[in-house]
Amino acid sequence: MKKVLAVLMLVLAAFVFAQTINWAFLQEPISLNIWDYLGPNATVWTGYVIGPRIAGLYSYSDVRFDWVPSIAADLPDLVQEGDHWVYTIKLRTDVTWSDGTQLTADDVVWTMNTVKKFIVDYGLGGNWAGYIDPDYFVKAEKIDDFTVKIHFTQPSLAKANFGALMMPILQKKYWEPKVEEALKTANPLQTMYNYDTSDEPILGAFLLKKWEKGAFIEVTARKDYFDTGSILTLYKNGAVEIKNPKTGFAWSGYGEPTGEKQLELVTGPYVDSIIYRMYLNRSAAITALINGDVSFIFNSLGLQKGEVDQLAKVANVKLISNSVNGFRYMCFNMRRFPMNIKEFRQAIAALVDREFLTSRVLGGQAFPQYGVVPNGNVFWYNPNVEKLSPGYGMSSGDRRKLAIDLLKKAGFKWVVEPKIEGNNVVRQGRGLIGPNGQRIEQIELLAPGAGYDPMRATIAMYIERWANEIGIPIKANLVDFNLIVQKVFDEPFNFDIYMLGWSLGYYPDHVADFFHSKRAGVGDYNAAGYNNPEFDKLADEFLATPDIEKARELSFKLQEILADDVPYVVIFDTPTTEAFRTDQVIFPYEKTLSGLQYVNGTPTLVKAAK
Repeated sequence: MKKVLAVLMLVLAAFVFAQTINWAFLQEPISLNIWDYLGPNATVWTGYVIGPRIAGLYSYSDVRFDWVPSIAADLPDLVQEGDHWVYTIKLRTDVTWSDGTQLTADDVVWTMNTVKKFIVDYGLGGNWAGYIDPDYFVKAEKIDDFTVKIHFTQPSLAKANFGALMMPILQKKYWEPKVEEALKTANPLQTMYNYDTSDEPILGAFLLKKWEKGAFIEVTARKDYFDTGSILTLYKNGAVEIKNPKTGFAWSGYGEPTGEKQLELVTGPYVDSIIYRMYLNRSAAITALINGDVSFIFNSLGLQKGEVDQLAKVANVKLISNSVNGFRYMCFNMRRFPMNIKEFRQAIAALVDREFLTSRVLGGQAFPQYGVVPNGNVFWYNPNVEKLSPGYGMSSGDRRKLAIDLLKKAGFKWVVEPKIEGNNVVRQGRGLIGPNGQRIEQIELLAPGAGYDPMRATIAMYIERWANEIGIPIKANLVDFNLIVQKVFDEPFNFDIYMLGWSLGYYPDHVADFFHSKRAGVGDYNAAGYNNPEFDKLADEFLATPDIEKARELSFKLQEILADDVPYVVIFDTPTTEAFRTDQVIFPYEKTLSGLQYVNGTPTLVKAAK
């Protein structure tokens, strides 16, 4: 008994809260309202702050990304009951909200059933619709205070394991009266999005203390965080073990937790507070890091070469690089003419020379991407997508000729037809006329400005030039990141073409979610308005299958359809290069897919260096 107590005291002694750490942000989060964030405003900047506030039944382990219990006590038990497939899940009994109340089955059941109601009755979309799909999710029911049954029409990796069972759980006591109030208003969804949630009880370790718009967000550590002291151990034989000496919770899976350890982490938090400081541009954030005003820069795009060269000379600044699971892309609004014409989209795609852009224009800082599944996600990536992409492997002259031929095939004409000899444009096209005889007016390409992402800003200008050379009147408009998000996802499809990027999950259900016709509503994922019955049918089959090999086969087919239809032109991405001050912070690990920013800077694990 004395030995057990001694171990417990040693673990708890590590959690002496001390100091404040400062992070740099390059954009302001839009909202800390979870309904808004998982609805129309799912920006990465909002996610950086909201991510550590929320928890679901299951999550991913650090570094290796095993599917593990979070607030669940074990992996689910799956059986068929009548027409339903039922996942029975035991909950942990040691989980508490930040207001001190205990999490129970009521919270889980209320959250899932309420989200379904908003999806079915009011068209709630975005990430919520990715978690709860009414075609699969039937209901959640309470068996006792710490046991739930979740009913599905059929078992599905995408819609159950990596869908509903990973969705954030909200506190019923806090949200139920707000929902009842919202349902009495003219626009219940907008009412939900507009709630001030600064006093919301959360499951995460850091509470909002202050948000000074345009300046900073400060969060403070929960001294009563239920998971403090929890030990995650990853074994090289594939096993995972989670145990909390303070509460007695213990779980292990994927084999016997024995042998050599790959990683062991003890959950904090180890600091009093974190301040996310807003900077107007990248150079200001770099200067703040150099001066020691911040310890780490959040930047989903990674550092540019010039920034890396600059920081490499700074004492106490360490550079780290990680591979990514995402892509930067261009999207067509297929509800508008001429973006609704397949050959028009293919023609623009043919003009985009990814190898030239990444090797010559961007100086080798980026690598070309062709499909909606990044090649770094090896199991799910279809290598045939490259060869199916219009213009792949062609010279610049042949790309232009292909683009012109595609436009002619669709019935486009010019007042002055472009002429290409070799790789040279000897006559620029002017006055493009559509198949219906309609003159093509200026087409706006929205892209982030150079202060946010100089790579996309530069590529947008090249695309404008290449398009205009053959008479397609595209005009690049470099604007604020949040303005693009607003025009694309908040307003009723107020764009022609836009350029943004996605950070992705490990199970590629985004291949279906981004392009299924039922996800084409305002604020939902299918901003392109892509509608292909053949694709929808295969996407439904992909989302429904519980067999991973079948899912892989179907995902390959979906990637090939998209490569031909071109609702997106996937262009490039970069290794995520990040920098932090070794004299101010200590991270628990430095190698993780997409970088430390992807795991929100591991807020419950990071320590102050002094």
